[in-house]
Amino acid sequence: MLAQVLSVTLVWVLLYHLSLWAFSYFEYNPRVYWVFLPAGIRMMAVFIFGWSGVVGLFISSALTNEALLGHYVFGLSAISALSPMLALLVCRWFFALPKSLAGLSARQLLVFALVGALMNAVLSNCYFFYTNTAEFFAALFPMFMGDMLGTLLIFLLVSKALKCLSWLGKKQVC
Repeated sequence: MLAQVLSVTLVWVLLYHLSLWAFSYFEYNPRVYWVFLPAGIRMMAVFIFGWSGVVGLFISSALTNEALLGHYVFGLSAISALSPMLALLVCRWFFALPKSLAGLSARQLLVFALVGALMNAVLSNCYFFYTNTAEFFAALFPMFMGDMLGTLLIFLLVSKALKCLSWLGKKQVC
């Protein structure tokens, strides 16, 4: 469990800084980006590691947002960590997603990414409104799009990496 938590935390922090560097031009505000790569790790962490992934997401979100958000960091870290688990539970219930990543179709991954991005964007914007840090749903669409695009980019990269690994196992060049 500790290795899973640390893995999620390390990957989140690395992708967070990569995302800020690569997509700084696409910043909507200091908390919302039109492309946010760590959103993909949210989804994969809970799918692969379950509640250990949630713990890793909470820690990594708190680490990367503490200076910026001050006392709001606990609430937003909880939302960032729990929203993908809620999305997973909703998708498993409504869409009969399998318990493992094996055999997931592109359509199922897309639905999972959409529900995860929507869940995080809605809950975060409710929290922003509740804490008087933003107008009601002011950043809903940019946050949804940033999470969605970030998730799809990570899913694509992981898919390509897995395909390369399978080809390397067959002694072919990817």
